[in-house]
Amino acid sequence: MEWFDKVKDTATKTAKVAKEKSTELYEIAKLSFSINELEAKIDKLFKNSGMLVYREYENGVELPEDIVILMQDIDSKFKDVEALKLEINQLKNVSACPECQKTNPNDANFCLYCGKSLQQ
Repeated sequence: MEWFDKVKDTATKTAKVAKEKSTELYEIAKLSFSINELEAKIDKLFKNSGMLVYREYENGVELPEDIVILMQDIDSKFKDVEALKLEINQLKNVSACPECQKTNPNDANFCLYCGKSLQQ
């Protein structure tokens, strides 16, 4: 019977440790999730603040030189994106509507989405 009591005590202790560990892991996971949520919000705030600075730059507000250099780099990237989109459209034999930016066949006279004339 003593052997059985030892096994029972060991099983009870093991179960208690397992419960404590699982509770600990749950709390760690919960805290990690909260950290991830906050970091995502911080990233969004950084993005939004950068967009505000970029709008100021576009409106001609005088900014520090290092910020202007970053804004010019962003301008360059925007131009690169537009060139790549144009290249894709040429391969697809479509063009973007000047009004809504949706793509239409090159032989269309009017935008299929907003009705704007596509003739130039």
